[in-house]
Formats: sequence, C-alpha cells, structure tokens
Amino acid sequence: MSGAPRMRLALLSLALFGVLVAAVIVGLPAADSAVASEARHAPRGASALASPPPSGAAEAQPARAPRSTAKPAPDRVVASRQAAALFAPHSWYVAPPPPPPAPPPPPPEPVAPPFPFTFVGSFAPGGDQPVYFLAHGDRVIDAHVGDRLDGVYQFESAAGGQLVFVYLPLNLRQTLAAGASP
Repeated sequence: MSGAPRMRLALLSLALFGVLVAAVIVGLPAADSAVASEARHAPRGASALASPPPSGAAEAQPARAPRSTAKPAPDRVVASRQAAALFAPHSWYVAPPPPPPAPPPPPPEPVAPPFPFTFVGSFAPGGDQPVYFLAHGDRVIDAHVGDRLDGVYQFESAAGGQLVFVYLPLNLRQTLAAGASP
C-alpha cells in the first residue's frame, strides 16, 4: 500500500472509533431497547420478573438508577393553552384614547318666580298720576309708576291695559293685565 490509501484508512478508522466513543458516552440505546423502554415505563413497584425476558436474554438486567424527579422551572415552561400564543402575530398599534366627553348642556335660563301681585283697581284723581291697587296675600298696596315693591319688583310702566314690572335680581320683565288704563 502506498501512503495515500494508508492515510485514508487511518482517518476512517479514527472517525469510526470517535463515533463509537461518542455513542458510548451519550448512551445510545442498545439492541435490547424494547426491554429498556418497558422498564422505564413500568410502575415503580413492579418487579423485573413481572414480564418474561425476551428470547436470548437469559440473565437478568442490572437495575438502573431511578430517573430524576426534577421538574422544569415554572418560569421557563409555558402552559399548553398559552403555547400557541408564543408565535402569534403581535401588533404595536395602540388605539387612540376615546374622545373627551361632550360638555354638559348649559343650565336653563333663569326665570323669575310667578308674579305675586294681583290687580285690584286703579284711581286717577283730577289729572294726577294714576294710583294702582295691587293685592299680595291679605295686603293691599297702592303703587305708582316708578315705585319699588317688596324690594324686588320695580313698577316700570302702565300702558294699553298692561302693567309692566321688572324683577330686579334677574332683570326680567313681567306683565300684569289691568284692563283699561285711566
């Protein structure tokens, strides 16, 4: 043999030897892997004699050390119901905040209370300014145009059978029917 085939044979032998050593270190299953897998899956209390050995295996197998009962760390294991979400598409889209609520409607316009006076009558003495008589409850008030009544009503005018009063807190006009004006 010359040098090149001899070198090739040496390299192939060395590779074969490396594969065999790796197989022994890693612990590839032996030819009786069916028996070994049955022994691994058998309940812990079951004896080795419970099932007959396969043909050709006359002597008993040495007892192997029990498998480790260590469990994987819970922070590294995902529940099966969540496992599908690991590779689900995700979006960075963040919905804009909802628009602010509409402002409340403005409060209703203030209104004056019902006019508390009733018209009783009027009197115009010989060319003077007429006097109007108004009733408020059991009181009778004599009022002239320009008078202030109870501090909240200003007697503004009397024309066309209407007496006009101004409710001073809100500056609102209220009218009172008076019949024909003198």
